Amino acid sequence: MNRRKGSLSMMLLLFMTALLTVSVAFVFYEGRSGESVLRYRKGLVSVYAAESGANWALASLSRKGTAGEISFSLNNRTVAVSFPRKGSILSQAEDGNRDYRRYVNLTYKKDEEEGKTRIRVEDIGSELPRMDEKNDSPSPVAAVAGLASP
Repeated sequence: MNRRKGSLSMMLLLFMTALLTVSVAFVFYEGRSGESVLRYRKGLVSVYAAESGANWALASLSRKGTAGEISFSLNNRTVAVSFPRKGSILSQAEDGNRDYRRYVNLTYKKDEEEGKTRIRVEDIGSELPRMDEKNDSPSPVAAVAGLASP
């Protein structure tokens, strides 16, 4: 019996070490999960802010009928909206730290029927428009970036 003295203490020490390791791993996992949820939330809020800018542009087109540019703040987000060419709206939103920048790019057709302006959205995208052979007009990124800068 003298040879087994202390084996219970050794087993208890190993059990406590395993329990501590599992606890630390769980806390680390929960911390990382919380960070990812926060990043997702900030990105989603930027998307909603960019969408609100695009909605403003559509409402402005239907009321005034003219294109233009605007920049405004909404819930600690800077939103810049540009109508760089006929049939296109680009809205950009970013948070106060200039992180989590999101875009909404709309293409639309505008018709006049019986004295009323009718706007039909044809395509909605979330990426910046790219230059190609068909689209040789200047990119609206410069106009929107200029609006968002202080």
